[in-house]
Amino acid sequence: MSDNTLNTQSLTSIQEDEIDIKRLIFLVLGKWYWLAICLFLGLAGAYFYVKYTPKKFQVDTSLLVTNEQKGLDVQNMFMESMMGGTNKVMLQNEIEFLHSYTLTNQAINNLNWQTFWQQKNVFVWNGIYLNDPYMLNKAEGALNPEGVSIFITPLSSTQFRVEADDELLIENQPVKIKFNEVADYNKPFKNEYFGFTLHPKENPENLIGKEYKFSFIDKNKLTLSYLKKVNANFSKDSEVIKLSLESTEPLRDIHYLNELVRVYLEQKLELKTQTQKRSLDFIDSQLSGISSDLNKAENTFTEFRSRNQIIDLSSQGSLIMEQLKEIEKEKSQLQMQLEYFKSLQRYLGNIQSADQLIAPSVVGITDASLNSLVIKLSDLYSRRKIMEFSARQNNPTLILMNQEIEQITVQLREILVNLVQNTEVSVKALNDRYNRINKQLNNMPEQEQQLINIQRQYDLTNEIYTFLLQRRAELEISLAAAVVDIHIIDPARYERLVPINKSTLLILLIGAFLGLLIPALIILIQDFFDNSIQLQEDVEKLTPLSILGNVFHSKNNSELVVIKDPAAAITESYRTIRTNLQYKFTSPNQKIIGLHSVQPSEGKTFTSINLASILAMNDKKTVLIGADMRKPRLHRIFNLNNKSGLSTYLTGQNEINEIIRPSQIEHLSVITSGPIPPNPAELLEREAFKKLLDTLKSQFDYIIIDNAPVSRVTDGLITSKSSELNLFVLRYKVSKKDQLKFINEIAGKGGMNNPALIINDVKISRLSYGYSYSYKHAYGKGYSD
Repeated sequence: MSDNTLNTQSLTSIQEDEIDIKRLIFLVLGKWYWLAICLFLGLAGAYFYVKYTPKKFQVDTSLLVTNEQKGLDVQNMFMESMMGGTNKVMLQNEIEFLHSYTLTNQAINNLNWQTFWQQKNVFVWNGIYLNDPYMLNKAEGALNPEGVSIFITPLSSTQFRVEADDELLIENQPVKIKFNEVADYNKPFKNEYFGFTLHPKENPENLIGKEYKFSFIDKNKLTLSYLKKVNANFSKDSEVIKLSLESTEPLRDIHYLNELVRVYLEQKLELKTQTQKRSLDFIDSQLSGISSDLNKAENTFTEFRSRNQIIDLSSQGSLIMEQLKEIEKEKSQLQMQLEYFKSLQRYLGNIQSADQLIAPSVVGITDASLNSLVIKLSDLYSRRKIMEFSARQNNPTLILMNQEIEQITVQLREILVNLVQNTEVSVKALNDRYNRINKQLNNMPEQEQQLINIQRQYDLTNEIYTFLLQRRAELEISLAAAVVDIHIIDPARYERLVPINKSTLLILLIGAFLGLLIPALIILIQDFFDNSIQLQEDVEKLTPLSILGNVFHSKNNSELVVIKDPAAAITESYRTIRTNLQYKFTSPNQKIIGLHSVQPSEGKTFTSINLASILAMNDKKTVLIGADMRKPRLHRIFNLNNKSGLSTYLTGQNEINEIIRPSQIEHLSVITSGPIPPNPAELLEREAFKKLLDTLKSQFDYIIIDNAPVSRVTDGLITSKSSELNLFVLRYKVSKKDQLKFINEIAGKGGMNNPALIINDVKISRLSYGYSYSYKHAYGKGYSD
């Protein structure tokens, strides 16, 4: 489609939203110096990051957690189906325990850390755990608030500077702490808030020139910090829990993890043996009472025999005593069991009494189902206690555990009802036997009756005491043999540290990438919001009008650059435009070229002068008309008098031959604009202007018309109807993209003959010369209109 047949639809259907990757690349490369500077800064930043960032390590420890009591009962099967496996639930419970505030705080308290020391390394502060240069003693009665950074600067072998500038809450009120003082080593330093003494661990002179800071440890904040830092996880098909954390002070965190595991195992053993310990306490309480009863019975028995000179009982008396003793022994055991059953009934369902549960075997109860249920209930209470450190009430595992406790409680209540009834029946039967045998005792001599009662009481108390001692010994053996079903696979240790800092090469690559990315993004964002024309692609995307040529940027300050510097690149660009003119004229009689711009400062007059000059240099008779009668400039450039010109001719004051003036350039004549008239547009619409052009066509090979900007006045639109080629001059970085829409509208109305474009002010560089020569290049600074 030729320019002469361009219609409004084609001129207004240009797509602006397509992304031209090649355009963006050349736009960014056009500011290569930005990229170079930012690349250097990115690499420098990456280097300093590598040099001064503390090294990070992964500290870890692993535990094997077995479940020796999980069994295959209904509840375990139910939990396994609901929670994806009993093992998973158990390990999750242990992780919750390990992540509890209570356990973490206990570990920190056991380590007894008092201060946190750091040393400055150029820009950053590095922790120096166990390598702090001073031994610090707190002053009694000093406040010494926790978490406040105190800076220590050694000044000499005897003095140091101590300063602080921080804010903290004291009794819920913000308090500003700021001081800067000089203090002495080995002497107390004291002010309103702090009181301590520093004792150098080495020669104080070796510390001069270094900077340190410390703070008194806030154990609550440190506990919360470790709760966030420590990660606990386990694999799907194993029973191993791995505790790990990222550390810049690995030795400190090695000590912490190992202490945490130690406290964890200690607490687990405490929870596992609490039933045996409660049973042992129960037996000890019983023994303390029975021991005094036994001593009293023994003394009574000895005194009675000595006082009454009785050595042995008669055979009948011995038989009766043995029977009564056997009945009382059995009755005593039944009473103890009955009391246990009733106590257990009271404790069931009462979580506050859960810690008072003791094993039935302690009181000689051999019922297997009862023993199993009580032990299981005690274990569930212990597990729930662990979970309640961190789990919420709506935790699925906790809900299932409560359901299991409720089920066992119901079963125990049913069993206990029957056991209480059976035991009471047995006690009643023993009482009946006791009464029958006791009647036989009444028929014996009084002294023998008394001896039998005393000896029977002594033997009974002695047997109960022996029974309790035996149970106590069994419990002590059980406690001594108790171990938790958790084993440390690998404790945290220095040899197992894993460096986790990114490689130096990777960080340098990231620095280089960011150093290139950031300026590139800035350039692209700036381009997105910048409405000016940046590259030739901007023009090609927004208009179908052909581009006759590109005018290169020149450092020559002369307006007549093609004359002053004929070998320059800009002169060559005008030669290219001169050559391309033959493709725009369809007949030899077409000679009139109108030069237009949408706004000032786009280089329209500069282009008009140099285009006319380059045509004249090719031995073409050329005339340059200054049709911009509102802001004339041609007379100043060619050093001509402007008292007469186009305006005086159009008003009838001069003839054509009187306004045509030769210039210092061979074959180039100039018609200046003349004095500024009040009505330039009306003058250009007169027949005299058409007559002027017809006359000039018979005398010259080319007629160049330098017009006023079309966005300001209509002068150029009037002359464009007479021009056989209308060239709009656009300037990089100055002309706006919206101007192309305006040009499209003008050209689309059909009143402008043969419209085309010239792009002004193209900057050539080593990077883009080949690209720019084919009209794909960057822009630079140019000339004023």
